[in-house]
Amino acid sequence: MQVLQLLGSEQMAIVEAPEPEPEGELVVVKVMASTICGSEAPAYHAEGALSERRRNGGHEAAGVVVRRAEGSRLQEGDRVTLYAMNKQECGGCRHCLEGDWILCERPTRAHDGFSGTHAQFVVRREKMCFALPDAIGFDVGAVLLDCVGTPYRAIRRLGVSGADTVLITGQGPVGQSAAMICKFLGARVITAELNEARRAHGLGFGVDVALNPAEDDVLRSVSDLTGGRGVDVAIDCTGLAEPQVLCLDAVATKGRVALVGVKATVETPLRVQDHLLMKELTLIGSWYVSPSDYLGLLALVERGLPVEQLITHRFPLAEAAEAFRMSFGGGGSKVIIDPWG
Repeated sequence: MQVLQLLGSEQMAIVEAPEPEPEGELVVVKVMASTICGSEAPAYHAEGALSERRRNGGHEAAGVVVRRAEGSRLQEGDRVTLYAMNKQECGGCRHCLEGDWILCERPTRAHDGFSGTHAQFVVRREKMCFALPDAIGFDVGAVLLDCVGTPYRAIRRLGVSGADTVLITGQGPVGQSAAMICKFLGARVITAELNEARRAHGLGFGVDVALNPAEDDVLRSVSDLTGGRGVDVAIDCTGLAEPQVLCLDAVATKGRVALVGVKATVETPLRVQDHLLMKELTLIGSWYVSPSDYLGLLALVERGLPVEQLITHRFPLAEAAEAFRMSFGGGGSKVIIDPWG
């Protein structure tokens, strides 16, 4: 089979590898669509040799089960989207029992090798293969969990509705997904994003006001747009300190804020009295997506959430280098790699 390997320094190669075999609870999935995630940027840009794990790119994908071990609950031919949690849940703690595997109190490193999805076949634990309805295409299935599910979890917990005005900082694919979901739920949506193409893309699926923080005074604009009250909900999808503080400043008294973006080294100055106590804000962190979110997410898609609008480009595996350039050059939103194209 053909597999894409990242070599660092924005280089990559397509190599031949043996097809994986099913064993125990592992199943073999034929990848029909794999999409590039921003978390692959460090490996793509890295200088020097990469570990095997970092070389094998891709974790957002959908496909078809083609081989399984005896006794597997899955059947050959099952359409699935792949859950990308890279640790194995214990299955017995309170969070696992509630379906929030990502919050497992006793996780261990997954034993399936977590092979990268920019390949023609992958192996996954059968529990990591979520049933994909026939009415949902593989491209949409590939972006459904990581890209759309991550902000969906936060939005569900915040209880966003058509009564809310929402500020979303950052309009990468996760921020665009957040804007799309909030608009679908009837909210008024304001976004803040430096990249012109990403601002414009959000307007295409209904964002009400798209601000450029380099040119617009976002806080003043929010005040003007809300009659001085502030937004009901603010969601940061950048992981950066300045937009996070902006969300806390822009939200109204008794408002709700979710921090979704991830940057491990960022330290955000939080003014507890001003931001939390005197405004009585609700502030949550929201980490990835869990099985407990999947049925609600599917319901939105089946009711018409236009997830396909997030996908701006599609490339065959042979043109993966161009796919990565497009994805990390800021000109696209979600970029699909077709291992069979």
